[in-house]
Amino acid sequence: MKRKVFVSSTTAAMLGTMVSGASAQPAGGGALSVRPTIGGPLVTPNDSFFVYSQMRTPAQQAVNVQIDGLVENATRYSESDLQNLPHVKHLWTFECFVNTAGGPLILTTGFEGVPLSALFQKVRLKPQARSAIVETNDGHPPFLLPLTELQRPDAMLVAAMGGNPASLEHGGAYTKLLIPGAGGNHGPKWVSRITLVSDDAPEHPAPPMAGFLFPSPPEAIGSVAGVTLTGYAFAGPERVGAVELSTDGGATYQRMPLPAQADPYLWMTWEVTWRPPQRGFYVLRVRARSMSGRKQDVPHVIAVEVR
Repeated sequence: MKRKVFVSSTTAAMLGTMVSGASAQPAGGGALSVRPTIGGPLVTPNDSFFVYSQMRTPAQQAVNVQIDGLVENATRYSESDLQNLPHVKHLWTFECFVNTAGGPLILTTGFEGVPLSALFQKVRLKPQARSAIVETNDGHPPFLLPLTELQRPDAMLVAAMGGNPASLEHGGAYTKLLIPGAGGNHGPKWVSRITLVSDDAPEHPAPPMAGFLFPSPPEAIGSVAGVTLTGYAFAGPERVGAVELSTDGGATYQRMPLPAQADPYLWMTWEVTWRPPQRGFYVLRVRARSMSGRKQDVPHVIAVEVR
């Protein structure tokens, strides 16, 4: 997902008008004015979805998902079986577990699929089930995922992304597992079997992340009249607790007023107008933390030349 493409594709529809926000004066760093994006968080255009795979994409993927192990009624689901089950739809953010601060391996789009809760209800989990071994058809070692994640509301086998059937490179329709708010390594593609077991397995939440979406790093040009930057923050499965912005190279940080976050599984996006105190070269940093205090390890950095 390229930032410039991402923002230019959505600016007209979603950034044309902004909601009034709060202003503050950080010491020596100029004035900030923060506004949430109007109409809700930005949505990634379908042609800007990132693709990341640890293994080679299979040449083809037949839908043949087996659920067994610690269940009362082991069941194999074909594509037609899954198509005929009730579907759910959500606007969610999905971030790859190797994404860096402000990196391109993150997308927000509408996901549609069959909730795992419906499949588990049919197979009837045994009380001792605590996790699941998830096998895939790409040669990846099996994933051990905690039942607490798999039972998260509307965790699903994805049928469609952005209104289109999930492509093979994104895991294929009904064989891409999506757990909202989980790190991307807990989102296996090309799923063939889910075996319930009694082993314990840790949850893997998406790391808190804030970054600038536009202007595109590493450098931007602005004026003392104001530099406008678009950014995001995400900390699924928790809500974002704080976003901090430094306009003096990291010497000090100012906590930004946060827009409302509609869903902890959906990033918040905002626009910042920064009025620098004078012309010169500045290094801006942004970082986030979750409500429970999990912190972004490395801030996202952008250099701005003010003329």
